[in-house]
Amino acid sequence: MKLIKIQLWLLLLLLPISVLFGQNAFSTSAGARGIGIGNSNIAFKDIYSGFNNQAGLAYLDNFSGAIFVENRFLLKELQFVGLSIAKPTNSGTWGLTLNHFGFSDYNEQKIGVNYSRILFDKLAIGAQFDFLNTQVAEYGNATGITFEVGLQYEILDKLVAGAHVYNPIHASIGEEVLPSIIQIGLTYALAEYITISGAIEKDTNLPYNLKAGVAYQIFEQVNVRVGMNTNPNRFSFGLGYLVNNIQLNVAATYHDILGFSPSFGLSFLPAGRNAKAGNR
Repeated sequence: MKLIKIQLWLLLLLLPISVLFGQNAFSTSAGARGIGIGNSNIAFKDIYSGFNNQAGLAYLDNFSGAIFVENRFLLKELQFVGLSIAKPTNSGTWGLTLNHFGFSDYNEQKIGVNYSRILFDKLAIGAQFDFLNTQVAEYGNATGITFEVGLQYEILDKLVAGAHVYNPIHASIGEEVLPSIIQIGLTYALAEYITISGAIEKDTNLPYNLKAGVAYQIFEQVNVRVGMNTNPNRFSFGLGYLVNNIQLNVAATYHDILGFSPSFGLSFLPAGRNAKAGNR
């Protein structure tokens, strides 16, 4: 057991933080649906927008919720759990996200409170305040506060652009200055059952990351997804199944050195346009 812990700590120290864990992961990707398409979902309009681009929550019709678990590189110590809920009101959509990563000796938490609304017929904005905590055994806790903002614009009937900025103020946790992360991307409904998406992500501490994915709805209730990232080089695939407004999502990413990272999620999609769009 001691040898396993030593190996794990060496893994955490030697591998790039953007690959394994950290506030980077919390701020830019979450949910088995998005993972299946390479996290290129910056312009999606669904409950997972609470993790990726809060502007997408403005289009929800009713109360929605989602929970997912990701087991990074098949190590239980690198488990990521996320929850997102949102409630539309007459003044806009209010939401909450909860994230936890890690194990007893090292773990991170992020609590986000968000608000979004449609400004015009084709433009939506969203913002989220984030409360961050990192705990390291024998060293204690460190906390921080930051925020993120996003927008979505419907360029054409089937073409949506999205943009999102995480931590523009360069907030810190303890003595660690967190990176700012900017994303821009597009989603296009190529056909009624085919959606393609792409995004560019820039972390202030890392090179550009290009992300792309395709979702194909093979049956009314079933769809398949594939995606890729360039930094680091990863491939992803996923499957979604919708029944009675409950969607089951499974996905996995593959890193050529570290191997597979499976994920699983359940989401409640309100009836109407969002249930149909959210199943792609």
